[in-house]
Amino acid sequence: VLSCSCLPDLREDDDPPCTAENKEAIEKDCNVLKSDKFKACHSLVNPDNFIEICIYDMCQYDGMKSALCDIVQVYVDTCKNHGITIKWRNSTFCPLPCPSRSHYEDCVSACPSTCNDIFASSLCEKTEECLEGCECDDNYVLSNGNCVPVSSCGCRDDDNNYYSVSSLWSKSPTFKLV
Repeated sequence: VLSCSCLPDLREDDDPPCTAENKEAIEKDCNVLKSDKFKACHSLVNPDNFIEICIYDMCQYDGMKSALCDIVQVYVDTCKNHGITIKWRNSTFCPLPCPSRSHYEDCVSACPSTCNDIFASSLCEKTEECLEGCECDDNYVLSNGNCVPVSSCGCRDDDNNYYSVSSLWSKSPTFKLV
């Protein structure tokens, strides 16, 4: 006769470390994945596992909203991999922070307009791939990662070389305003 004695399981419990006060609110927040906004994806990607992870993470980080936004982003990305695009961010729910003189768009050009190429976004080859992100406000373009007024963009010389307004020139070439 074989006899076996098992050691006690000393692993930490996998229950989320929620307090009674915040668990209900956290569950409500995470259950947003069951809302109509995400319904188009439910038959392809079951939200239940994502909700469990969301509850655990939000409890672990004391209700930190970025944990909610991160798991919703992962769910949306998984849906996108299955061919379903969901527009889910807005100014009050997981807004994407954008630098000054720019704003959030759910679909931005892969080739934004810049001082070097003001017409880049309109000439960019259109693809079905759509990415959310920040876009410069009207009459602003990117320059060194910042949105600047188009009026502060530089010039091009006769050989089509671009010079920023702050460039120092040792010669005086002929310039065309861009």
